[in-house]
Amino acid sequence: MRFGRSNLIVGSVVIIITTLGGFALGASLEPNFQDGFYKQSHLRALLKTGHTHGMLFAYFNLIVGLLVNKLELTDKGKKWLSLLAIGALLTPVGVFTRGLLGGTEAVMPVVAIGAFCYLGCAGLILKGAIGLKAE
Repeated sequence: MRFGRSNLIVGSVVIIITTLGGFALGASLEPNFQDGFYKQSHLRALLKTGHTHGMLFAYFNLIVGLLVNKLELTDKGKKWLSLLAIGALLTPVGVFTRGLLGGTEAVMPVVAIGAFCYLGCAGLILKGAIGLKAE
């Protein structure tokens, strides 16, 4: 069974979305320099952090999509790795949503769930890599 296709698709879509978000952030940058130096509000910092983490986690999904079938994992382990990598995207979604909602901490559980998914991915990648035979 082949895994990783969904990670490649989701990763690519998230890269497109976060790139468009980056254009919006860049287009609205000028007013932050009106006093002669860069001032960034807490809300803008959260939006920027969501954008940045979105890019990183999208590339992580691309890496998982390309790597998952090479690791020494059962089909069940590969499926979990793929799903957890997609679940890790909850971290940037939560941070970005926090910025959109005025800095509320109500979405912090979403961020934490994404972080635990990311941690689970790292564990599964480590397990699959240790199981590989040395060439």
